[in-house]
Amino acid sequence: MTSFPRRPSLVIALAAGSALSVLACGASLNAVYEGDVRFEHCMALDEGDEVKSTLRKSCWEEWIKYYTFGQTRDRVDYARLRQKQLSGASDFDDGSRSPPAVAQRAVPEPTTVLAPPPMMIVTDAGKAPEADAAASSSADALEPPAAACATTCRETWTTAKRACTTAACEKTAAATYKRCMKRCY
Repeated sequence: MTSFPRRPSLVIALAAGSALSVLACGASLNAVYEGDVRFEHCMALDEGDEVKSTLRKSCWEEWIKYYTFGQTRDRVDYARLRQKQLSGASDFDDGSRSPPAVAQRAVPEPTTVLAPPPMMIVTDAGKAPEADAAASSSADALEPPAAACATTCRETWTTAKRACTTAACEKTAAATYKRCMKRCY
Protein backbone atom coordinates (compact mmCIF):
# COMPACT_ATOMS: atom_id res chain seq x y z
CA MET A 1 0.00 0.00 0.00
CA THR A 2 1.41 3.35 -0.97
CA SER A 3 0.77 6.53 0.92
CA PHE A 4 0.67 9.98 -0.55
CA PRO A 5 3.16 12.51 0.76
CA ARG A 6 1.65 15.22 2.91
CA ARG A 7 1.79 18.75 1.71
CA PRO A 8 1.52 21.10 4.66
CA SER A 9 1.92 24.13 2.43
CA LEU A 10 -1.26 23.19 0.53
CA VAL A 11 -3.24 22.80 3.76
CA ILE A 12 -1.98 26.16 5.02
CA ALA A 13 -2.84 27.85 1.73
CA LEU A 14 -6.39 26.48 1.78
CA ALA A 15 -6.86 27.58 5.40
CA ALA A 16 -5.56 31.06 4.60
CA GLY A 17 -7.86 31.34 1.57
CA SER A 18 -10.94 30.46 3.62
CA ALA A 19 -9.91 32.93 6.34
CA LEU A 20 -9.54 35.69 3.74
CA SER A 21 -12.95 34.97 2.29
CA VAL A 22 -14.52 35.26 5.75
CA LEU A 23 -12.72 38.55 6.32
CA ALA A 24 -13.91 39.84 2.94
CA CYS A 25 -17.52 39.20 3.94
CA GLY A 26 -16.94 40.90 7.27
CA ALA A 27 -15.61 44.03 5.61
CA SER A 28 -18.65 44.41 3.33
CA LEU A 29 -21.07 43.80 6.20
CA ASN A 30 -19.19 46.37 8.21
CA ALA A 31 -19.47 48.87 5.34
CA VAL A 32 -23.23 48.34 5.08
CA TYR A 33 -23.60 48.74 8.85
CA GLU A 34 -21.53 51.93 8.81
CA GLY A 35 -23.73 53.26 5.96
CA ASP A 36 -26.85 52.51 8.00
CA VAL A 37 -25.44 54.28 11.06
CA ARG A 38 -24.40 57.34 9.06
CA PHE A 39 -27.80 57.50 7.35
CA GLU A 40 -29.54 57.49 10.71
CA HIS A 41 -27.12 60.18 11.90
CA CYS A 42 -28.07 62.42 8.97
CA MET A 43 -31.76 61.74 9.64
CA ALA A 44 -31.22 62.79 13.28
CA LEU A 45 -29.57 66.01 12.13
CA ASP A 46 -32.61 66.69 9.94
CA GLU A 47 -34.89 66.34 12.96
CA GLY A 48 -32.91 68.73 15.16
CA ASP A 49 -34.15 72.32 14.95
CA GLU A 50 -30.92 73.76 16.33
CA VAL A 51 -28.74 72.19 13.60
CA LYS A 52 -27.66 74.53 10.82
CA SER A 53 -28.59 73.67 7.25
CA THR A 54 -24.96 73.60 6.11
CA LEU A 55 -24.23 70.79 8.59
CA ARG A 56 -27.20 68.82 7.31
CA LYS A 57 -26.11 69.40 3.74
CA SER A 58 -22.53 68.28 4.41
CA CYS A 59 -23.78 65.17 6.24
CA TRP A 60 -25.90 64.11 3.25
CA GLU A 61 -23.08 64.93 0.80
CA GLU A 62 -20.65 62.82 2.81
CA TRP A 63 -23.14 59.95 3.00
CA ILE A 64 -23.70 59.99 -0.77
CA LYS A 65 -19.98 60.17 -1.44
CA TYR A 66 -18.76 57.46 0.94
CA TYR A 67 -21.57 55.33 2.40
CA THR A 68 -23.93 54.22 -0.38
CA PHE A 69 -22.33 50.76 -0.70
CA GLY A 70 -25.00 48.14 -0.08
CA GLN A 71 -27.76 50.68 0.59
CA THR A 72 -31.22 50.47 -0.96
CA ARG A 73 -32.18 52.72 -3.83
CA ASP A 74 -34.86 54.52 -1.84
CA ARG A 75 -32.26 55.62 0.72
CA VAL A 76 -29.90 56.86 -1.97
CA ASP A 77 -32.76 58.73 -3.70
CA TYR A 78 -33.84 60.25 -0.39
CA ALA A 79 -30.28 61.41 0.35
CA ARG A 80 -29.99 63.01 -3.09
CA LEU A 81 -33.34 64.72 -2.58
CA ARG A 82 -32.21 66.12 0.79
CA GLN A 83 -28.90 67.23 -0.70
CA LYS A 84 -30.77 69.05 -3.48
CA GLN A 85 -33.18 70.65 -1.01
CA LEU A 86 -30.34 71.86 1.18
CA SER A 87 -28.18 73.11 -1.71
CA GLY A 88 -29.12 76.74 -1.07
CA ALA A 89 -28.27 76.56 2.65
CA SER A 90 -26.15 79.25 4.29
CA ASP A 91 -24.41 79.67 7.63
CA PHE A 92 -26.68 82.61 8.41
CA ASP A 93 -29.68 80.33 8.71
CA ASP A 94 -31.02 80.11 12.19
CA GLY A 95 -31.56 76.39 11.73
CA SER A 96 -34.98 76.46 10.16
CA ARG A 97 -35.77 73.09 8.76
CA SER A 98 -37.58 72.52 5.49
CA PRO A 99 -39.13 69.04 5.62
CA PRO A 100 -38.53 66.83 2.61
CA ALA A 101 -41.25 66.72 0.02
CA VAL A 102 -43.34 63.60 0.37
CA ALA A 103 -43.48 61.63 -2.84
CA GLN A 104 -46.89 60.65 -4.21
CA ARG A 105 -47.68 57.21 -2.83
CA ALA A 106 -49.24 54.45 -4.87
CA VAL A 107 -51.66 53.71 -2.04
CA PRO A 108 -52.73 55.86 0.89
CA GLU A 109 -51.29 55.23 4.32
CA PRO A 110 -53.34 52.89 6.54
CA THR A 111 -55.41 54.55 9.26
CA THR A 112 -55.62 51.65 11.73
CA VAL A 113 -54.62 48.03 11.80
CA LEU A 114 -58.22 46.83 11.77
CA ALA A 115 -59.49 49.13 9.00
CA PRO A 116 -60.01 47.58 5.57
CA PRO A 117 -57.86 48.86 2.71
CA PRO A 118 -59.12 52.17 1.29
CA MET A 119 -61.01 52.28 -2.01
CA MET A 120 -58.76 53.29 -4.89
CA ILE A 121 -61.36 53.22 -7.68
CA VAL A 122 -63.11 56.50 -8.34
CA THR A 123 -66.86 56.05 -8.66
CA ASP A 124 -69.35 58.52 -10.08
CA ALA A 125 -71.31 59.70 -7.07
CA GLY A 126 -73.29 62.20 -9.15
CA LYS A 127 -75.58 59.67 -10.85
CA ALA A 128 -79.23 59.73 -9.94
CA PRO A 129 -80.88 56.42 -8.90
CA GLU A 130 -83.40 56.79 -11.73
CA ALA A 131 -80.56 56.87 -14.23
CA ASP A 132 -79.21 53.61 -12.78
CA ALA A 133 -82.62 51.94 -13.14
CA ALA A 134 -82.93 53.14 -16.74
CA ALA A 135 -79.43 51.94 -17.54
CA SER A 136 -80.09 48.48 -16.09
CA SER A 137 -83.36 48.07 -18.05
CA SER A 138 -81.65 49.16 -21.28
CA ALA A 139 -78.76 46.78 -20.50
CA ASP A 140 -81.26 43.90 -20.35
CA ALA A 141 -82.54 44.86 -23.81
CA LEU A 142 -79.04 44.94 -25.31
CA GLU A 143 -77.77 41.93 -27.21
CA PRO A 144 -74.18 40.86 -27.76
CA PRO A 145 -72.56 41.57 -31.10
CA ALA A 146 -73.83 39.45 -34.00
CA ALA A 147 -76.60 37.94 -31.88
CA ALA A 148 -79.15 38.38 -34.67
CA CYS A 149 -76.83 36.65 -37.15
CA ALA A 150 -76.25 33.77 -34.69
CA THR A 151 -80.01 33.40 -34.22
CA THR A 152 -80.49 33.17 -38.00
CA CYS A 153 -77.74 30.52 -38.23
CA ARG A 154 -79.34 28.50 -35.41
CA GLU A 155 -82.76 28.62 -37.07
CA THR A 156 -81.26 27.52 -40.40
CA TRP A 157 -79.45 24.63 -38.70
CA THR A 158 -82.60 23.56 -36.79
CA THR A 159 -84.65 23.49 -40.00
CA ALA A 160 -81.97 21.52 -41.88
CA LYS A 161 -81.49 19.08 -38.97
CA ARG A 162 -85.22 18.28 -38.82
CA ALA A 163 -85.30 17.57 -42.55
CA CYS A 164 -82.29 15.21 -42.39
CA THR A 165 -82.67 11.44 -42.23
CA THR A 166 -79.07 10.34 -42.90
CA ALA A 167 -75.74 10.97 -41.19
CA ALA A 168 -74.34 12.62 -44.33
CA CYS A 169 -77.21 15.13 -44.32
CA GLU A 170 -76.60 15.94 -40.63
CA LYS A 171 -72.89 16.43 -41.39
CA THR A 172 -73.76 18.84 -44.22
CA ALA A 173 -76.13 20.78 -41.91
CA ALA A 174 -73.39 21.09 -39.27
CA ALA A 175 -70.87 22.31 -41.87
CA THR A 176 -73.39 24.86 -43.14
CA TYR A 177 -74.00 26.07 -39.58
CA LYS A 178 -70.24 26.47 -38.94
CA ARG A 179 -69.78 28.49 -42.15
CA CYS A 180 -72.72 30.69 -41.19
CA MET A 181 -71.31 31.32 -37.70
CA LYS A 182 -67.89 32.20 -39.16
CA ARG A 183 -69.54 34.88 -41.26
CA CYS A 184 -71.26 36.28 -38.17
CA TYR A 185 -68.01 36.70 -36.28
